[in-house]
Amino acid sequence: MSTLLTSPHKSADKFQEQMLPPLSAIILAGGEGRRMGGADKGLVEYQGKPLVQWVKEALPDHVDQVVISCNRNEAIYAAYGQTVHDLPSRETYAGALAGILAALEACTHDWVIITPCDLIYYPTHFAKYAWAALTAHQKIDPNTSRIVVAHDGERRQNLCLLVHKDERASIQEALKTSHAVHHWLESRKAFVIQWHDKQAFVNVNDPAQLSALDTK
Repeated sequence: MSTLLTSPHKSADKFQEQMLPPLSAIILAGGEGRRMGGADKGLVEYQGKPLVQWVKEALPDHVDQVVISCNRNEAIYAAYGQTVHDLPSRETYAGALAGILAALEACTHDWVIITPCDLIYYPTHFAKYAWAALTAHQKIDPNTSRIVVAHDGERRQNLCLLVHKDERASIQEALKTSHAVHHWLESRKAFVIQWHDKQAFVNVNDPAQLSALDTK
């Protein structure tokens, strides 16, 4: 995978904002919530707001369409965006990759940012810097992947992505052999950008982690 170090230089903000295209956003909220005792994680509240609302409010201004991948409580999620199920042909939970594919089908823009529903500190500027890094690298290598993934300095954040909608075909192919997002990213040689703010990727996997956030 290609890697480029990026950092938020204020002097570049105006240029980068002008270059950023209109975006759709996918919020992944279709998980089974096993570590949450079966609760629908996106609707679990933190400081009086459901997690999905925290994420939506952190999305950049360039997003004018929000698609929520969910498999239950659609009427509630509809208050935050357009809801979609995993592909209808799948009878059981098929994982985040299937959710991404179904949501991409509903996106109206070519470029899409993707995030889990529990990143309450989602980095608003991720799309801007991902786009700037990608377009700069494409001038060097026109074959650069059209999937950008964040890396926090220790590990890749496989569900914090900027993706071109045409990657639907590659997801369909990947699902034939694996439902793992990381396998798909590796097969597509996803473009990795360093984002050295680990707080941005703090997520909520279980009630203990949620309680820990409340004590900070």
